[in-house]
Amino acid sequence: MTFWGRPPIHILKLAGAIQKKLAAVSPNLWLMPLHQMHITTLEVTFCRTPSEISSILSTLRPSIPRIASYTYSHRARLIKPMVSYDLSALALSFLPAAGEPSPSPSNPSSAEVVNDKYTYHHLRRDIWDLTKAAGIVVDSRYIVPSAHVTLGRYLTQGEHAVPEQRRRWVEAIDEVNAWLEAEVWGREDSEWYVGQEKGLDVRVGTLWYGGGRTVMMGEGF
Repeated sequence: MTFWGRPPIHILKLAGAIQKKLAAVSPNLWLMPLHQMHITTLEVTFCRTPSEISSILSTLRPSIPRIASYTYSHRARLIKPMVSYDLSALALSFLPAAGEPSPSPSNPSSAEVVNDKYTYHHLRRDIWDLTKAAGIVVDSRYIVPSAHVTLGRYLTQGEHAVPEQRRRWVEAIDEVNAWLEAEVWGREDSEWYVGQEKGLDVRVGTLWYGGGRTVMMGEGF
């Protein structure tokens, strides 16, 4: 069970453009479908049976409307997207804004957003607190906070069998990041207020590759 933030259309378009650049170097890379992309604001629990999830959901249900729409009045800004990667996946990672100028001519009218006093870290903290207050023990796999959207998983051996191929793959990621920093940062389509277009997606089921089902989608702005 998780609470997902859903990227707005302009971030999905950016993610799709990056996927296209990386797929040119690794055509067999598994790419996350755009309609399944998400940022995990809080993983409530994992590796539970359907009956266990049903019990947790029953306990949490009275608090779900407030949690799902929490981003409507608590707007955290994410900026400076870059591609990050490890042994299992690659993702588009963001930084919480900290007073940087906003390129958007239509910023949400909120003092918290304008001065960035309320960040994505605060949002994660608040959602954690709301979940605990509802009587749920949060059982997340990941402790270190991260603001990322998975782009893809799994490199094939054939495409990365020799050092030259692996070097080219890393160079391709470096090239994308150089492009992001030089040409995308500072543009309106590089900035993301969590909750734009859709509120938090309260989600249960087999979620690892963007699956599962929505219990409630919060109100967007």
